[in-house]
Amino acid sequence: MSDQSSGVYVIDQDYNIVSYNPTIKAMYPQLKKGEKCHRCLMNLDEPCPPCPVANHICGPRTYMDPIRGIYETVDAVEMDLGGGQMGHALVCSTVGESEMVAAKLPRNRDELKKLLEQEYYDALTESYSRKGFIRETERILKENDQRDYAIVMFDIYNFKAVNDIFGIDGGDQILRYVFDCLKTSWLQPAVSARIESDWFVFLVERKRIESTNWSALLNMEWHSDHQMLHMHLRCEIYEIENRQAAVSNMIEWAILAKECAEREEYGGCAIFNETMRQSYIDRAEILSNFQNSLNHQDFKIYFQPIIRTADEKIVSAEALVRWIHPSRGVIGPNLFIPTLEKGGLITRLDRYMLKQVYAFQEKMMAQGLPFVPVSVNLSRQDFYNEHLINDIFDLGGRSALPEGFVNYEVTETSVAILKENCAYLLKQIQQMGAHILLDDFGSGYSSLGMIGDYSFDVVKIDKSFIDQIATKSVVRAVIISTIEMCHKIGLKTVAEGVETAEQLDFLKRHRCDYIQGYYYAKPMSAAAFSEYLVSFEDKIARDNTAVLQPMESDVDFDNLIDLVDHSGQFIQVCCPEDYTMVFANAMTRQVSGHPDKSYHGEKCYQYMLGLDGPCGHCPMKQMGTETEKEIEVDDGAHIFALKGRYTHWNGRKVFIEYGKDVTNTKTSHRRYTSHLRSILENIPDGQGVFHVDLTADRWLSSGGHAQNARNLQNIEDVDTLVRKVGAFVPSKDGQEKFFETFNRQAQLEAYARNKHQIILETQSYFDDHSIRWARITAQLIDNPENGHVESVIYGVDISKEKTHVEELEIERKRQQRQYKKEVLEKEAETIWDSYSQADRGRRCDHLTGLNNRLGLYDTLNRAGREIGDLVQAVMMLDIDDFRKVNDTYGHLAGDLCLQTLGRTIAEFGEKVEVPFYRYGGEEFVGIVLDAGQDIQEIASQLMEVIRRMRVKLEDGTEISLTVSIGYTTKGCGWQRMVDLADQAMYLAKRRGKNQVACVD
Repeated sequence: MSDQSSGVYVIDQDYNIVSYNPTIKAMYPQLKKGEKCHRCLMNLDEPCPPCPVANHICGPRTYMDPIRGIYETVDAVEMDLGGGQMGHALVCSTVGESEMVAAKLPRNRDELKKLLEQEYYDALTESYSRKGFIRETERILKENDQRDYAIVMFDIYNFKAVNDIFGIDGGDQILRYVFDCLKTSWLQPAVSARIESDWFVFLVERKRIESTNWSALLNMEWHSDHQMLHMHLRCEIYEIENRQAAVSNMIEWAILAKECAEREEYGGCAIFNETMRQSYIDRAEILSNFQNSLNHQDFKIYFQPIIRTADEKIVSAEALVRWIHPSRGVIGPNLFIPTLEKGGLITRLDRYMLKQVYAFQEKMMAQGLPFVPVSVNLSRQDFYNEHLINDIFDLGGRSALPEGFVNYEVTETSVAILKENCAYLLKQIQQMGAHILLDDFGSGYSSLGMIGDYSFDVVKIDKSFIDQIATKSVVRAVIISTIEMCHKIGLKTVAEGVETAEQLDFLKRHRCDYIQGYYYAKPMSAAAFSEYLVSFEDKIARDNTAVLQPMESDVDFDNLIDLVDHSGQFIQVCCPEDYTMVFANAMTRQVSGHPDKSYHGEKCYQYMLGLDGPCGHCPMKQMGTETEKEIEVDDGAHIFALKGRYTHWNGRKVFIEYGKDVTNTKTSHRRYTSHLRSILENIPDGQGVFHVDLTADRWLSSGGHAQNARNLQNIEDVDTLVRKVGAFVPSKDGQEKFFETFNRQAQLEAYARNKHQIILETQSYFDDHSIRWARITAQLIDNPENGHVESVIYGVDISKEKTHVEELEIERKRQQRQYKKEVLEKEAETIWDSYSQADRGRRCDHLTGLNNRLGLYDTLNRAGREIGDLVQAVMMLDIDDFRKVNDTYGHLAGDLCLQTLGRTIAEFGEKVEVPFYRYGGEEFVGIVLDAGQDIQEIASQLMEVIRRMRVKLEDGTEISLTVSIGYTTKGCGWQRMVDLADQAMYLAKRRGKNQVACVD
């Protein structure tokens, strides 16, 4: 890590990467100019969920990088890209380095000097930052013998839990306390600094670290307001020897000691040594040589057979990798795989391995040679890489190999961290015929619930257990329990790393299904493995996918109940003859409404629903002749997705049903379909309609009564559809306007602004080849099943409206020529009043009763200097978290909130002589013309009025609203003042709810 640790990349308004510096490129090699940042970093089609730009976050925030597994601080700074374009610079650094600094890009030399000076200090501890420590340490070492000093680093064990318990403020107090204790201790440091969240570093004279009183430093107690915390600190030491080494490298070496050293000397401190230095160098060389070796195919595929215990037949193999470096020779996977994972490069290797395995298997099959199923290892990072996931499905779909001959191993650590995302992808992989093996079971996150939550085919018991078979009875008991548990729920087991006859005998006795290890065969090259299969062809299992097939077994109720409980589902067991309940878990009893009541001997329909007989939606009635079936049940109050099954328990036939409550999901879906239906039902006859998925960039359907619309089927993406529909606009300029209004990005941006309807009036060709005026509308809706934003686009013929207006104008002119001046003026006034009324309707927001944005613009533009120059202040207000109101209570409730708020601010405006306008969505603008009015007082009074306001829904629910208000008094033209008020309003939002802000 260099002294300049901050990385910067710049994006435009469409999230395209404009530029970046070398530091950020080293952190994220996948960044490419001209491509979307969210596509490069996370393989997403839209901005990342925590994106500070998309979420309008001002100031530095700390995030977890899921790929590198570290915390980093990111600040998004708005900047001018030139040519009238605005963009953002995203400044990234490790946690704590710049927490006291706004991290904004300097605009002049004075700001640059100030920024650089600030970065030398840590505001929390009032000491040096990393940069300050480096600068001061370099100064001292130049004036003294470096070998008299050591770099000593401390961090607090499990500090994240401290923050979780005591909060950020409490955590900051603890950090200051620990730092002060260390700084004033017997270490007597020459330089003290906090370089990251809970990482403290000190320059200390070497003679002082020989003290035996380390225990007091490594074990501290913090007391505050009846709270007490016992903390254990970890310590890392680098004794300075290399005169040429940079201080930044010395810090890195101390960190390296933290990562890989056993704490032996100095009462539990890790000392950086030559072995660690070599490890540091090796890691750097691995990262620098990796891509070149990958290009030259220096990575070789090796295979280790898996043997069936019962008859010693070869049933499959695991694909392993060896790095045969041209100058360094063989580099062990224990060295390069962790390094590639930390460097974010492991997915490139996994893609290479996957293609090599397919090539080997297809070559063996093409040559008529014997071959067996092979499993490929997947890293946690692979699940973030769209290219590798596509390779899995693409290779599997194109290959002529039988199903199940290329399979995948995932570690329990990956599954535990990735959770739902991993489960979904694994299920998709299984659906294409591949099998999933849970690797290294027992090494980290193992639990019965994990096996129940995911669809594994095989469990591989970790080598660390197998190694202890001969020495530890507890380990033997765990292995036996694991094998028995897997068998009871229909899974088979593989023991990894079997090397001795004693281990094999133990595993055979306890019915472990398969063996992998040196006892039978070491990993071998592709050529050697091919020869091995040919030589031992008679030893290859004819049912050579047997290791991957689930076992047939009776239901083990203890394990099934445990699995269901761990998965947060309900389970109920009844006798089908008389509906008597045999078992109900806690979740089932909770659903019944009387969890403390005993279910023994009760009829299920009576206990669960209070009925006198079986209900019409009873799952048993829906089973038909099937013994096992997935069912959806709606009892009027809840909707359940469950699995029903007939089996035997204690010699008695029973019916099991287990599953979960999906009421909220189904209710959201019904709201979605109802919303969609209401849109379609209101589209006039003879019009076309198009349905698209904006998030997935996918056409869904084209229909309606217009033949032009029905002809547009199977469109590739949204923008292609918009282009084709826009082609019905007769003029080139009109077509471009149509695309600008309805292209995918424009619709998504409108949705992001909480705008759910886009309207454009334009001329268009109709089915009869005539050109008429049409009103094109895009309704934006949420699909709760996948969280996607969808759009329904349709047109309405408004030619009659246009013709009527034109006819009125012709009639007015005819009357001017025909009648006398007095009559003409009277008739013209009548017509004009009619027109003005219609025109006012166009300027009025009918939902709130206020004038809309068009009304605001027309009023001020037409008035010119008479009113426009008299504007003394402009305020803008916006409802806080209004999208949550729509999501929680529905759009009708949201409309009622806007209607109530409109009436409230209209009445308030009349009292204080401030006209208000609905500016768009949930934004409102107030115009102050009286120079004597106190705009700040008006804003405060308005906020209090809204705070007391209540919106009562049809079901009696009352909703209260809060708003953010921004205002300006800067006399710079009313249009600029509206923009400034908008900026002030967003400043208020960033401060929290119910806030007022001014940017003057």
